[in-house]
Amino acid sequence: MGVCAYSSFEAMSDRGLNNEKTNGDVTMAESRVKKMLDAFDGLILHVDSAGPMYDALHDLKIAITDDKHPPKDLPASNHGANMDRRSNAFKTLTPDISPSRIPTRDVIASLLKQKKHKRVKESSLETYEKRFNLFAQKFPLLPEKIDPVMEYLARFDGESGRHRRNNQDLLNMLYNHAVRFFNLPDNPIAGLERPQITGKLIKTLSWNQVRLLNRMPEILDERAALDLLLGHGWRQIEVRRILAVDVAEITDDIILCHGKEREETAPILPQTAERLRKMAEGLKPGDHLFVSQLARQGKKQPLGEDGMSQLVERLFRRAGIEGFTGHDLRRTFATLVTVASKDEFLAMRLIRDVVPGLSNRYIKYPMSQLTDGLSKYSPVSVDGESESSSASRGYV
Repeated sequence: MGVCAYSSFEAMSDRGLNNEKTNGDVTMAESRVKKMLDAFDGLILHVDSAGPMYDALHDLKIAITDDKHPPKDLPASNHGANMDRRSNAFKTLTPDISPSRIPTRDVIASLLKQKKHKRVKESSLETYEKRFNLFAQKFPLLPEKIDPVMEYLARFDGESGRHRRNNQDLLNMLYNHAVRFFNLPDNPIAGLERPQITGKLIKTLSWNQVRLLNRMPEILDERAALDLLLGHGWRQIEVRRILAVDVAEITDDIILCHGKEREETAPILPQTAERLRKMAEGLKPGDHLFVSQLARQGKKQPLGEDGMSQLVERLFRRAGIEGFTGHDLRRTFATLVTVASKDEFLAMRLIRDVVPGLSNRYIKYPMSQLTDGLSKYSPVSVDGESESSSASRGYV
């Protein structure tokens, strides 16, 4: 049978708190009392009812000391005679008090609940939760000092610094929430400068590499993914978000794209739409098209960030192409469309990116022009044509 010993402190008189000393064995200032109470709040000790640990802790009293009040013998037990038979190790027992008693996962759950109320996208909530869970595994209790947080951020040591900055921004959001709703005294990283982002050289595949990579897919989901990444300039997360209902509602070579910042329509090649329809056969409207190969709890889960990266890496590896990432396929698409069409504006519209100097709040680019441009200039659309035809369109 187990027993729980809950820490508790009786209320002290105003006279005792305002003076440096109180009656009995407790000696401390008011601020120290408050800090101690906060530290011990909710503390639970689980010990077996039969054994030396129970004997040692059963009537234990704790003395809080500091430099001004040096440690002395611990207060006598209620049953002083019992102390004689306890281990000498417990005569100098000092409690290990964490500087924070705020469970990190409680703050995370509260923050995500508010973000969901704000109608943040479900995919974004999943990303937040994934990043926050890494932090919670490292710190079950929310750190109140900057040093452990900086040590945690140091693990994100990518070349560009983007991952470190993104994670710092998320932790800053988490700490601000803790200050507002969990009585955290202050945000320890509020004044921490954001890491600088090092711009990388834009890397794109050559036309010959595009043609080689385009022949690497071996199964339907690889073929459809490459169509969208290289042939349409889609982001990897946009490919992962495609639902069966989106495929069912394809009309006039237009599909709904769950974009990075908003949902918007986008042109799609007929052959790619047909491949997506094959993938959607037998699925429910809300099912994802791209799922993991391994089933979990009897069901295949939506393909995650790592899974999509691995799919792209397989294609690069088969083609013997090194030094490129999945996002380089998007850059390749935009570059080749610009070269072939001599129209940067068209390329930017096709990848649904911000066009400098123009406001998409008032200009809706004709979708018919986008579908026509995609059909003419998509790298996967023109692949397989004669060399002369490809050269005449600007692909060299």
